[in-house]
Amino acid sequence: MGEEKQIAVISFTKNGALTARKIVESLKKGGYDSIVYGKKNFSDEMGLLCLEQSLSEWTKEHFSKEALIFVGATGIAVRAIAPYIKGKTVDPAVIVVDEKGTYVISLLSGHIGGANRLSEQIALELGAIPVITTATDINGKFAVDQWAKEQNLFISSMKLAKKIAAALLEEKEVGFFSEFPIIGEVPPELAQGKRSDLGIVVTGKEKIDIYDETLYLVPRCYVLGIGCRKDTPYEKLEEFTNEILKRENIRWSAIDRVATIDIKQEEKGLITLCERHALPFEVYSAETLSSLKGDFTPSKFVSSITGVDNVCERAAVKASGGKIILKKEAKDGMTIAIASKEISVQI
Repeated sequence: MGEEKQIAVISFTKNGALTARKIVESLKKGGYDSIVYGKKNFSDEMGLLCLEQSLSEWTKEHFSKEALIFVGATGIAVRAIAPYIKGKTVDPAVIVVDEKGTYVISLLSGHIGGANRLSEQIALELGAIPVITTATDINGKFAVDQWAKEQNLFISSMKLAKKIAAALLEEKEVGFFSEFPIIGEVPPELAQGKRSDLGIVVTGKEKIDIYDETLYLVPRCYVLGIGCRKDTPYEKLEEFTNEILKRENIRWSAIDRVATIDIKQEEKGLITLCERHALPFEVYSAETLSSLKGDFTPSKFVSSITGVDNVCERAAVKASGGKIILKKEAKDGMTIAIASKEISVQI
């Protein structure tokens, strides 16, 4: 998931504080890191962090966390979060639990934010009733946005994701295709191997023509191995990479990371390329790259400069743990290779 996020819990009464502490214990069992706040008049007594600002300020400060849990009335939570709601792809999960711990309400970002799953988990631990209101869940239908979130898949179009959800609720046919192995049973409401007007494709490719309208769900399945001359401008690296990806029909959203040799770890062009696309940048020593076994494209010139006969292919394989799908391409002192990771998706 990248950088680990916290869950922020807040309570407004002593009874609520007792429930909040139970919630924190249940979150620990689920592997979540959480912080819990209470009002000044009981926070010390109950072992909670003290709420020293307005609830609106507290909410604004913690809205970037993975989830917010309000132990109290739903209305309090609604008024607190209202100014900060942006959209379902970026909002955190927001959950409301009554102070006695009877109900656990998934209030915001049920699918992509994970509020539904988290509410069910908390309710199970508390012996409470989870309150889930999203249509696909209450009708027992496949929720494509929630599944994509759980499998760490990029959603190409939220508009199409909504259209698919509506189609499934209306019991219309929705196609399904994955270029990666599927673990588990594909839901019966998804039509595998049939051409449909509307469908879901799990792929790292830019386009696969199966359905008239296609929702692409994209795993980070490729690694770029890149070598370049010293001080190669970012613009040239971007242009060359775009050229390669377009030709190979690969999406930027399918790129997991960029890898190279450690003597390039301060190369500004490569660093900028990774920053612009929010990609990890991994470097390896010549010794590590040389130790890899495989059919790599050798270069005496590269070996004389770096101490290893090939940088881009070896780095891509090392970072991916997979295999080369595009051997070294060279242009103006730049080299690019692409390796694929071993990917499977679970339903």
